[in-house]
Amino acid sequence: MLLVTVLVWMAGAQAAPAPAAARVEFQGRDWYELGAWAEAHRFVLQWNRSSKTLQLTNRTTRLGFAVDSPQATVNGVKVWLSAPVTVQAGKAHLSVLDVETVLQPLLQPVRSPPGQKVRTILLDPGHGGKDPGNQEGPALEKRYTLLLAQQLRVKLQAAGFQVLLTRNRDVFVGLPERATLANNSKADLFLSLHFNSLGRTDDAVRGLEVFCLTPNHAASTHAPRTATSSQRLPGHGPGAHSVLLAYQIQKAAVRRLGLVDRGVKRARFAVLRDVTMPAVLIEAGFMSSPAELKQIVDAAFRARLADAIVEAVQGYKRQIER
Repeated sequence: MLLVTVLVWMAGAQAAPAPAAARVEFQGRDWYELGAWAEAHRFVLQWNRSSKTLQLTNRTTRLGFAVDSPQATVNGVKVWLSAPVTVQAGKAHLSVLDVETVLQPLLQPVRSPPGQKVRTILLDPGHGGKDPGNQEGPALEKRYTLLLAQQLRVKLQAAGFQVLLTRNRDVFVGLPERATLANNSKADLFLSLHFNSLGRTDDAVRGLEVFCLTPNHAASTHAPRTATSSQRLPGHGPGAHSVLLAYQIQKAAVRRLGLVDRGVKRARFAVLRDVTMPAVLIEAGFMSSPAELKQIVDAAFRARLADAIVEAVQGYKRQIER
């Protein structure tokens, strides 16, 4: 028999504010009991104990979690958590770190200071020159990241943005130099463009994923959970804006192009660590998938991908500007 636990918050015109959720500590982390956090933030919580899934909903937002899984969804878009939802004493718990570095930036975007606008975008076509990136037959990643950047530049300029590139031809640009170019440019956003590969042909592994910088005291998405760091990095400053930008790109690209949603992920890539503006790294499909490689080399597909990224940047801009 399906067992569902439902927590309902009823709001009236004279309703008292819900109490703030208290933190608890176990397993070396701080956690919120998910039912209390849901009530404090005016969500209805449904816990299906048979499938070990939890859903939080209100009039505008739907959050999905699974017990013992680091994968969550925000309005249907996959995001990866630093710690799985955990059951302690019969109650589900969500890490405070994930609330602060994933949910809050998406549910309550941090506004920029008055007058600060998103005007200049630096595009970073991955690889180049002696570094071909991924290769499938004659198709080189460095070629298609540059072609995507050039198509995206035209569309961003048409939308009113100033656009710079870390490279505009087939030359090698080292990772430290890319970060230096970004910081010296005073750009408002940094978008690093890449295409993925397994290193072997496999049409079963497909999809788009967008990375932003791993927060302090957390492991990167594909690293062991013990691989945490407390080092403060330049990219941590705009971290709340970076995760919001990554989410907007993931959402727009998956919905516009019908790509497999591999989620917003975390990594300590050099171009995310060392830049001082909101920064993301986009892995826009797998060259090792014959089906996706056919799309990647198609200018019309890349144009649609560029349209999705422009839509995402515009959505992000609306959310953070005063």
